[in-house]
Amino acid sequence: MNILQVTGFPNNGAGSGTLITTQAEGFVKQGHNICTILSENRTDFPRVPGVKYHPVLFTAENENPEKIEGQLDFNFPMFTTHTRSTSTFWNLNLDQIKAIEEKYRHAIKEEADIFKPDVIHGQHNWIHSAIAAEFNIPLIITIHGTDLMGYKRSLETLRDLRPNLKKGNLSAKELQDLKAQSEIYFHFVEMAKKAAKAAQRIIVISEDQRKQFCELFPDEADKVVLVKNGYNPDVFHVMEGVDKDTLFDSLTSDRSEDGKLPKDYDNMALFVGKFADFKGIDVLLDATKKNEEACEKEGKKLLTVVVGTGALEPELKAQAENLGLKNLHFVGLQGHDVIRQLQNLADISVVPSRKEPFGLVVIEGTACGHPVVATNSGGIPDIMNTTGKTIKEHYNPETDSKDPSILAPNPGTKGTYTTDLGMLVPVDDSDELSGAMMDIFDGRVTFDNDAIAKYTKDTYSQEAINTELLDIFSQAVKSYNKQAGQTGDEEVRFPKRVVGGPSLDDDL
Repeated sequence: MNILQVTGFPNNGAGSGTLITTQAEGFVKQGHNICTILSENRTDFPRVPGVKYHPVLFTAENENPEKIEGQLDFNFPMFTTHTRSTSTFWNLNLDQIKAIEEKYRHAIKEEADIFKPDVIHGQHNWIHSAIAAEFNIPLIITIHGTDLMGYKRSLETLRDLRPNLKKGNLSAKELQDLKAQSEIYFHFVEMAKKAAKAAQRIIVISEDQRKQFCELFPDEADKVVLVKNGYNPDVFHVMEGVDKDTLFDSLTSDRSEDGKLPKDYDNMALFVGKFADFKGIDVLLDATKKNEEACEKEGKKLLTVVVGTGALEPELKAQAENLGLKNLHFVGLQGHDVIRQLQNLADISVVPSRKEPFGLVVIEGTACGHPVVATNSGGIPDIMNTTGKTIKEHYNPETDSKDPSILAPNPGTKGTYTTDLGMLVPVDDSDELSGAMMDIFDGRVTFDNDAIAKYTKDTYSQEAINTELLDIFSQAVKSYNKQAGQTGDEEVRFPKRVVGGPSLDDDL
């Protein structure tokens, strides 16, 4: 099968990029042809052998950005930020958005003619997938969560702008600016709706996402299928005899006198992710203050390693200084080889996200054989809950205690749960996060690390996930071909907006 992956972001530096790279590796191993259209601001980006890459080129924000023929004169945008871009969809003007769409339109057309895909796998229900919908090729879209956040943000912004547009006391410039803003957000809404309507299947990666998508796009609810994310067990796995001295000597920290990580510690916690608000790193720093104080009283030393970068880095480093954290170290963006070794040394991975669509870093941590302490939100409980019972985000003891299918929180907590893979804690609660981490460090709660690694490999290995995806692709192709044969009319699948089509109020 010829599979064309279309993503608006790089294939590295963010969860969706890691995911499509892992999928591509698996598809190639299974004998399929893969072409990936992606956003980039450099020519030396990571490549999977056997995959054809078609980058849509942007301009990096560093002091001496690489000059590449045909690149757009701004950086690639994200829903939040990226480790290599502070640009977001929300700070672009409509001309820039249209310029991105034209680049993607040209790239997809070229690959439709040359690569001849059997199916297009769009990443995110957003403008890039909407452009892919314009071609006579079966389209499957994977929801990653930030696209749903972006769609809701667009709707909410339009609702806020609408009353202002109707005010009679606006200057000409104020009215022009408000109309320009409205056009951008209205365009995002229209493109997301266009993509969802055109897709043969909509893949969600958690039950939470299924619920959100169906609420936002009720007319497309019958297209939704759940396929959890997978990981590459060749990359993330249990290692024997990690050379801690060599690894730590290769890392630098601006929070130690010698610029190195200390090697004399009793327990190690690890965070891996981009520095965006929804990742909840600020909550981890608050919890780490409590942990360091608790460990100091016990005569123990805790090491907390934070891997990643992003727009919030100065703010988070300032918070660490203000808290007086003694042994938390930021080590910057790292490759999978370094992350895997750190995960094998760590006692726990911490995922304090406020809203994590899936949480790929959860299974990457458990694949390396240790428990994860994560928030009970978004798609994370789908991974972590191995209890056979329902774990509610907000437990009501008066009603929920009467239902034997609902799991009660751990005694003495405000909403912390223990499963075979780790512990779930409430969002934005540094006390509960600290308590769960210290329970593991002090041995009050123990886990079978070998069983954690085995369960992860058996359940989330990308080879098994790819088999599900290929089945969905094949069904979509058959369904699309049958539909095309019955109607013989492209416009049935890709209807154009009629003249004088939907107004701003129609989408609100």
